[in-house]
Amino acid sequence: MTTVLCSIEEGTPLGELARTDPLPCCTLVACMALQLAGHDPDPATVKAYAKAEPGYWAPANVWSRDAPWSALTAARRLLGGRWAYERTVQDHAPVLTPGRWHIVQRWRGLDMGDDDGPGDDEVIDGATGHTYWAYMDAAGSVTIVQSSTARGLRIDAGVSWVGSAGLSGYAVGVLTLPPRVM
Repeated sequence: MTTVLCSIEEGTPLGELARTDPLPCCTLVACMALQLAGHDPDPATVKAYAKAEPGYWAPANVWSRDAPWSALTAARRLLGGRWAYERTVQDHAPVLTPGRWHIVQRWRGLDMGDDDGPGDDEVIDGATGHTYWAYMDAAGSVTIVQSSTARGLRIDAGVSWVGSAGLSGYAVGVLTLPPRVM
């Protein structure tokens, strides 16, 4: 069984891809989710992952400006779970469930629409977002797995998820994955 961290270990096809090619955040999250869903393309290329589940790939990579939260909805369709939304984080970050993996998506500068929910949010010029994996252990310590084209793959253990957890001012969605997603 592939686990979240095993999917990107050094020496694994996806681990080598992520270490060699600084992937966009959503692309790393999408590739890892596909690994967990049983897709293991050989060779491991972005193009091969995109072909693995074509209907999943575009929303997982947030290609539509009208669907800024599509990475979470696509991951939910693929892996299950439930997601919560916070229009603007103030003093407290959205809750993470101890012992579970989460996919976190954050945005600054979205057009938030008229409703309080995420359904009418839209990416506008100047908006910035980021998507990443987060695991909270029983003691409340968090491991973050993320990537960017500027900094590549990063795995940060011992991150604090106290107060706003660095998310103050962001719109944030958190997909809590089912217990079977290790």
